[in-house]
This record gives sequence, C-alpha cells and structure tokens, in this order.
Amino acid sequence: MKKITGPDYLPRESRYRKRNIVRYLLLLFASLVYAYFYGGVLPYTLLYLMLALPFISAIHMVIICVFSRMSERVGERTFVKGECATYHLILQNASFLYMPYITIHMQMEGRFILKSLRRVHLSLAPFSRREFKYSMPLYFRGRYDIGVNYIEIQDLLGMVSIRLSPFEKKSILVKPRVIEQINKDIEVARLSEGEAASGYDETGNDVIKDIREYVYGDSFRKIHWKLTSKLSKTMVKETRNELDNDIMMILNLNKSGPMNEETLIKEDCVIEEIVSTIYYLLRRSIPVNLCFFKEKPYTFRAASLNEFEGLYQILSEIKFSEEDDFENIYHHFTDTGRNSKLIYVYTVTLDGKMVEESLKIRNKGFDIELNYVDIAGIDQEDVQAKNDLADLLMKNNIKGYLLTPRAVEIGEQREEAEDFAELEVIRARTEAREKEKVKAYETKA
Repeated sequence: MKKITGPDYLPRESRYRKRNIVRYLLLLFASLVYAYFYGGVLPYTLLYLMLALPFISAIHMVIICVFSRMSERVGERTFVKGECATYHLILQNASFLYMPYITIHMQMEGRFILKSLRRVHLSLAPFSRREFKYSMPLYFRGRYDIGVNYIEIQDLLGMVSIRLSPFEKKSILVKPRVIEQINKDIEVARLSEGEAASGYDETGNDVIKDIREYVYGDSFRKIHWKLTSKLSKTMVKETRNELDNDIMMILNLNKSGPMNEETLIKEDCVIEEIVSTIYYLLRRSIPVNLCFFKEKPYTFRAASLNEFEGLYQILSEIKFSEEDDFENIYHHFTDTGRNSKLIYVYTVTLDGKMVEESLKIRNKGFDIELNYVDIAGIDQEDVQAKNDLADLLMKNNIKGYLLTPRAVEIGEQREEAEDFAELEVIRARTEAREKEKVKAYETKA
C-alpha cells in the first residue's frame, strides 16, 4: 500500500478531529497550570506525560502503518448484466501494537451497485486479521471501480490520520444483455430472411453498381460468370443494396436525469435495445453505422458478425453524460451519411424538438425509426398522450417504439453467447467451401 496524507477529510470526521485537538489543548493547559501553582512530582509528571503523548501517538501510528497489510481479490473482471461478482478483502495487523481506529472507505461506484459496500469502522488486535467477503449482483451496465478507495488510520489521540491507498484500483466491466429480437419489424432484415428462405443468401437486387476482382470472403453467388470467363480471372458484382443499405444508428448520449437507479435502468434499456438490434442485423449481414457525439462526433461501421464485439465493447462502457443540442448532432450525421437512408434513433427521452427535426429529415427522403423510453412533458400513466404521439409519427411514416425496461434475473444463462459461437463456426465453414469452389473453378478455367 502507498501512503497518502491530505486535508480532504469528511466534514463529520473533521469536526471530531478538531474537538479532540481542543480537548488535548485544554488538558495540556490544565496540567501546566496545575504544575505551575502546586509543583511537586505528580503535577510535573502529568505535565510531561501530556507533552509526550503526541510523540508516543506518532510513533505508534508509524509502526502500525508500516506493518499493516491489505489484500483485495475480484473473481473476474468482465460480466454480463444479471451475473454476480465476488469481492474479497483481507486486512491484517502484523505488528505487536493494537490498531484502535481504522476506517475503510469503499469506492463510491462500488457502494452504488452494492449497498453493503459501505464505510467500515473497526479495530485490530496484534497479529490478527479481518476478512470481508461480498457477492455483488450486477443490475447495471458499465465499468465500475469497486473495492477499497483508501484506509484511514488515526493516532491514539484522534488528532491526526494517515490514509493508505491500494496500489491498484479494482474495476469490473458489466456488459449489457443481448436479447433475441424476434418480432422486430425491420424491412431490410425481412428481405434478407426471405432470400435466405428461398435459397439465396445475399442481399441486394439485380441493379449492378460495380464489378471488381474477387476478394477473399466474397460470396460464391456474387461471381460474374460471363466476365470471369472473358478476363480469365474471377470477377464479382456489387448490387445497389450492397452499397446503399447501411443502417445508421444514432445514439443520444445527453443526460436524462439525476444519477440514480431509475435513470440507469432507462439508460440500460436503450443500450440493450441498440445492442440487440445490431446483433440481429449483423447476423443477417446487414451493415450498420453506430453514430454518437462524445465531445466530438464518432461513427463506427460494422458489416459482419465478426465486428460485433467491437461495438459491443463500446456500448458496454459508454456513459450518458453529454449536454449538447441533439438536433444539431442529428442533422450532422444525416448530412454526412452517404450510404444510409434508413435511420434508427435511440434516446432515453423523446422531446418535441426531436420529433420536429425527424419530420424534417423524413421529408428529405430518409426512413426513420425512433426508439425511446420516456416522452418529455408527458406523464408515464398518460396513455392518451402516448397514443396521440404514435398517431402523429404514423401519419408521417415514422416508426416509433416505446421501450419498456426488462427485469434483471440474477444468474440467468446467456443463450445468445452460445448462439454467437455456433454462428461463427457456420460462417467459417461456409467461407471455406466458397473458397474451395472458386479455386476449383479457376483451375478448370
């Protein structure tokens, strides 16, 4: 452990420390007056004892700080929301002196996800140890600092304290759940599924936008056979949808309320919806562009399931902490989006300005889908107002989805992860077969 000393004390502890200093000064003054007026062995012994107490207390503190030991253990560092994390803290006194005043201050983020990780006051006898074990159910997504923030050790007189901080801060990453999208109405996805059902696995139509040389990973069905035979090299064709069917997913990271459990539940609902939709689309080889503003605009593109993990990691750690004008951000991404005519907007709170700007963007030829948890200025129980908004969006050909937070079941199984692994195996086998077919055709040619 490293030692740190500083004046940043809690107000309550600072008051106690000031009171102890005043009491000591009063006792020192009383012993001085007693020795001055009465003299003798006893008065001067009390005076010298009062003068020596701060030095004795300081030596005692130095010894127990040198011989104190702290150990922290966290079972894993990465979890999915709904799982449990384990935390183990061991505090040991390796000295022959008693440690009377010890206060363990836990990380605020850790205390938020587990109420029992609160500040602890304790004492340690010589050559003794204390162990604390916690099982933390993880209800919220994000990266959290857990464990000990610092340990405060006071001297015998309660006038001075030293803080011991761990060399390494412990943190865990809680990823959002990937929820299977079954009844999601996505026109591009349904087109892809229909083609797959008819034995044709590729998206797109018959309008050819470009012809290029074969690159490893291209589908065997894209090969332009006539041109390949003329040029004696494998050529593939790209159709209109393959270039223009990117889905733009705009995430609004503006603050939606005070930092409390209700706000985090709503934010997690939005993140899980966008993560699940991205997974749903990439499984069907539909490219997506994840767009958000975090001090500056960011756009991340993914075209296959292999790239899902990168977006998943970003959305696991991202925080709703911005205070910018989302309408300007909205137009920035729609004006710069080249291959995206289908726009999904994800926000915790939908307000009138966002609806108004969506209508303007819809008139530019974009297809828009709004995903939200709350509606600004409307009470949660006002069903009529919600229906009126849905009718307004429907009349303007804008899809609107009112998201409902899903309950968290601690210890639930992640079937999606198993499905993801199975899909990876199938994809690898398909690519290997396509590569063998291309080689066989080139050899035959």
